[in-house]
Amino acid sequence: MLTAKIVSNPAEVNEAKPEDVSKILIPVTHHLSNRMGYDLERFVGYVNEGLLCCVCRDVLEDPLQAPCEHAFCSSCIHGWLVHHNTCPEDRLPLDITHLRPLFRYMRNDLARLQVRCVFRPQGCEVICALESVHRHEQQCDYALLNCSNAGCPVQVSRRSLEAHLCVCEYSSRVCASGCGCTILNTEEAQHNCVLELRAELDMLRAELDCKVEEVRHEMESRLDSQRRHMVQKESLLRSEVDELKGQLSRVMSDVRVLLGAERVRRQELEKVELLELLKKEGLRTATPSEAAPPPAEVQRKLSPRSLALDCIKRKNREVTVI
Repeated sequence: MLTAKIVSNPAEVNEAKPEDVSKILIPVTHHLSNRMGYDLERFVGYVNEGLLCCVCRDVLEDPLQAPCEHAFCSSCIHGWLVHHNTCPEDRLPLDITHLRPLFRYMRNDLARLQVRCVFRPQGCEVICALESVHRHEQQCDYALLNCSNAGCPVQVSRRSLEAHLCVCEYSSRVCASGCGCTILNTEEAQHNCVLELRAELDMLRAELDCKVEEVRHEMESRLDSQRRHMVQKESLLRSEVDELKGQLSRVMSDVRVLLGAERVRRQELEKVELLELLKKEGLRTATPSEAAPPPAEVQRKLSPRSLALDCIKRKNREVTVI
């Protein structure tokens, strides 16, 4: 009879002799994050010792092999190597990079093992090869399934699920009276279409009021944002207009200065022309007359004073037009 010692301190395992390691049971919660291995009691017939995991002592699941040819469940050996760097069977140095898949002949022997369905406690009597047990369990009529009705905590076998759904108190259906409400079987006696529709109408009205309030707040926020933008734009435009007015006043001032300067220049030119004209007329009057003296009216018109006045009036009219 195999006896085993349960230890909680990993140091005891490190100090144990190689021949005693197989008799030490390591608490799963201490070394393994996810326990693997098939329960040995599920198998029919003899199971070779080499097909048992050296850590959990169950039949290998997803097996890996160390260089020393000891085999382990993948999860078991990974959990072991988190705390140790030796083989749990012979204490030889072992690293996770040294692990390799199981020999082919051992994989074949493992796949041919006859195992009972995991749902045997629920009544399944199927016994099949280990390589096909997962496929069977996924389709097994005795597999436990959760009730599909929301809130129902019952687990029933696949073969009984349809019958359970017919009597499940959490099953629901659409009201036959036409109100469109979904009611549970247990609520059918207390169901009142008018009250349900009124409650739904009140709920829709409340939702609509909330939506309207949200839209109103959003519109007010947008209007405030646009108002602030328009105020900023107006202030910017006013500053630009004031700047343009200042530029225009400066331009008008420059134009007035230029016009004044032009007027002064024209007056000076007129004076120069008038002086030259007066000089010419004075020279002409100073020369002896070659013909009969002109009449008094002609002399008056040709007098220097009248010519000067006419010239000044003409120039003044030109300046005024400009």
